[in-house]
Amino acid sequence: MCKMCDFFFTESCVSQSIGPLDNKVLIHAREDETVTLSCKYEYSTTPNSLQWYRQYTGSRPEYLLLKYPGSADVTRADPTFLRLDATDNNNKWNLSISSAAVSDSALYYCAMQPTQHCTKTDYVMR
Repeated sequence: MCKMCDFFFTESCVSQSIGPLDNKVLIHAREDETVTLSCKYEYSTTPNSLQWYRQYTGSRPEYLLLKYPGSADVTRADPTFLRLDATDNNNKWNLSISSAAVSDSALYYCAMQPTQHCTKTDYVMR
């Protein structure tokens, strides 16, 4: 049994953030226009992935697409939403909706994984 022990606990976190570009949270468009939704993200380490989701009123969010930073490929939902495309440029994650329709009216989420990563270490000194 330890008569005099000191316990130390350290936590190292890497934080990341993502949110609407220029606080544009409501976008109006005409039918058949191309609409671009943009998020700006910041990170201290490269995120694993960037994603877009859409949520209709009264429904759960649905996955639209995902991109791995450094890759040109966009992984799309199955079934694919053909009028959607995404680009990642200068810490901006853009979703383009071509030929916008009334049925595109929804809440859109941009996401990044992970948003926080922590490493915990316990030290015991005797």
